[in-house]
Amino acid sequence: MRVETQVAYILHKRPFRDSSQILDVFSREHGRISLMSRGSRGAKSKTGGLLQIFRPLLMSWQGRGEMPFLNSVEMADLKAPALFGKSQMSAIYINELLVYLLHKNDVHEEVFDQYHACLYALKETDNIELVLRLFEKELLQLLGFGLNLIVDADSGEPVREDCYYAYHFEHGPVMCDQNRQLKNPVLSGLSLIAFERNEIVSAQHRSEIKKLMRYVLAGHLGNKKLKSRELFRRPNIRST
Repeated sequence: MRVETQVAYILHKRPFRDSSQILDVFSREHGRISLMSRGSRGAKSKTGGLLQIFRPLLMSWQGRGEMPFLNSVEMADLKAPALFGKSQMSAIYINELLVYLLHKNDVHEEVFDQYHACLYALKETDNIELVLRLFEKELLQLLGFGLNLIVDADSGEPVREDCYYAYHFEHGPVMCDQNRQLKNPVLSGLSLIAFERNEIVSAQHRSEIKKLMRYVLAGHLGNKKLKSRELFRRPNIRST
């Protein structure tokens, strides 16, 4: 099978033998796939310099089985986002989420569009936490794991701004005592409602929603550990 000129991003790459590499690629029309890029790490390679993460590319490949061969690659007609510091670390984090949460060969055009938009939002914004939380929420929604944020999962009543809720994985918020010690994240109803509206305004909102998303994502990731989180433990880089 031969596939021509697909818009794609490289999520991850690793060396293979002396001069080749294996690319974990996310394409809009074919989903997440693995490609063998022969000789692209060699000193005389004409394509090795193009094969960078966070760079929109036009890629063609050929072959059957789990790992086709990369035939050609060129820059897409769009400037790559300039990501540095925390923006770059955050982009590495969302790449890792996609590698772990997307099944190979499943097409997710809307996820691709959200990912593309997120990379450029990370470049332009000072509110990186908001960009990440909204991407996480939308990613789960598009994968069929949408969050219940505004209905008490036990009573069926609307979440109230003046109450507190313990969030239960794959169930939702349940009203609780704010000071009760629970393993589940506890959030104010105000934070839940704000997140439903894509608004994370106060420091309390940010803290509570961050704990919520870590808890929910951990449930979907299972035993998979996010290596990118280690990067945020470096001095002067705040955690996602």
